[in-house]
Amino acid sequence: MSGEWSEKPEKETVKGAALIDKAFQLIDIVGAAPGHVSIPQLARETGWARPTLYRILSAITANGYLRLDPVAQGYTLGYRFLELAQNVWSGPDLAAIASGELRRLRDMTGETAYLAVPHDGAMMALGKFEGTHPVRSAARLGIRKPLHCTSQGKAILAFLPEAEMERLVGDQELERFTANTIIQPGHLKLHLAIVRHRGYAIEDEEIIAGNRCVGAAILDQSGKPVAAISVAGPVWRLTNQRVEQLGPEIALVARNISAQMRGGGEHVAVTSGHPMAHPKAGKLAFYGSDPVWDQAQQSVLWIDRLGPAVFEAGPVAFKSHSLPQDGPVRAVSFVNGALHVWLPGGKTILSGGKISTSGERAEIDLLATAVHPSGAIWRSIREGDGSRIESPDGNSWSLNGQVVALAWTSDGSSLFAADAQKGTIYSLQSGAKAPRVFGRIARVSGEPRAIAIDPGGRLWVALYDGWSVARMSGEGEIEHVAALPVPRPTGLAFGGEDNRSLFITSARVGLAREVLDNAPLSGQLLVHRL
Repeated sequence: MSGEWSEKPEKETVKGAALIDKAFQLIDIVGAAPGHVSIPQLARETGWARPTLYRILSAITANGYLRLDPVAQGYTLGYRFLELAQNVWSGPDLAAIASGELRRLRDMTGETAYLAVPHDGAMMALGKFEGTHPVRSAARLGIRKPLHCTSQGKAILAFLPEAEMERLVGDQELERFTANTIIQPGHLKLHLAIVRHRGYAIEDEEIIAGNRCVGAAILDQSGKPVAAISVAGPVWRLTNQRVEQLGPEIALVARNISAQMRGGGEHVAVTSGHPMAHPKAGKLAFYGSDPVWDQAQQSVLWIDRLGPAVFEAGPVAFKSHSLPQDGPVRAVSFVNGALHVWLPGGKTILSGGKISTSGERAEIDLLATAVHPSGAIWRSIREGDGSRIESPDGNSWSLNGQVVALAWTSDGSSLFAADAQKGTIYSLQSGAKAPRVFGRIARVSGEPRAIAIDPGGRLWVALYDGWSVARMSGEGEIEHVAALPVPRPTGLAFGGEDNRSLFITSARVGLAREVLDNAPLSGQLLVHRL
């Protein structure tokens, strides 16, 4: 069996109320249309005589439920609906409370976030925040979807009283939408027990092939589900691993909304929406990394750590330099017009288009480097499960984590350090003995593999496996997310003539074929304009 979800339920005409029924039919037709609806269109759809149409439309319009555009000569829904919508929920306004949390989810994941409520045995979308990617989930508001094959619907079913859940699920085979749809009531009930235990539901291509969704229920004071939130996107971005990481985060957000409806606290919303980065130039790297801007040459250089090779994109031409030693690149620094590249066999220097080697061997546990405004190269070195950050003159900090990225502020007062595995970013102040936790990145957002400081002194983070880069606020919170056409950004650098271009390297190694097919720019250098 196959089918499509409907936008409105079938209605029965009430005896003795034909005129009222016709008025509602007209409202439904106009409300379901994407634009203005003309009299000829209404006449065709209803089959009614025009005098009847004019009489009923005149009454509906006079009461504010429809409005006539004199230029387009067509009808749209009236503003009276906005007034009444404020009273749909008694007590705290669900949509207003949920909007901040949904926006945060959208910014954290880059995917579309939804709010829906159960209505007449289906889920109806009340609100959404569009994802930042060009390919994204885009279900229309007001659309009705089945309970049994959506993450929102399954989250609602899982927390209903058993008798009500049994009534809605029934004992007959359920409607199939894709090969993955759960159609056996017994199988669905077992699935709902898992949802109830872990607090979130997953829809795995069960209503639309190629789409995956994670949802959680919003509960009232008595524990009854009154609404549900979800995040949806294509399967090649919402991989099974990422969905499992996202699930607990969705459940936490749903609990936050439930608490706020009962009078709890409220999160501060953040915003996003800048244009997506686009490819700059050059070859695809296995693991592109460590971009730097050469102001003198007006060019950007970056590394393929697994090549190993150095790429250079200037105002006129693209160049590629093979490195003389084999083995993965350990770290890169750019000092006084020279690119220093540490490999297991020694350090290579690229300067003026010429490559030379030095006797300085790379420490096997070198994790990252950063150049202080004075020109001194600071290093992060692995120490057991932790790392040591040290300067050439012996100053150092020890951290309980693997710091894989470093970035100095322009005045040299602060050094930022990122531990990708823990998702922690530290701030190390000159003269301070102990590092300070600056911010934490939720695992579902991706790993902070690289960091950079923009011209305004704000910290940016490359979110590996998060399909995005993010800007942090002074309080260490994500305040802006820029979606990328690649899942694994690996390096960041600011440059360009006005220093407002963010150069982003990316990796393609280890990506599944399905992901590469949908992210063919993986391994490419990208540029995002501020």
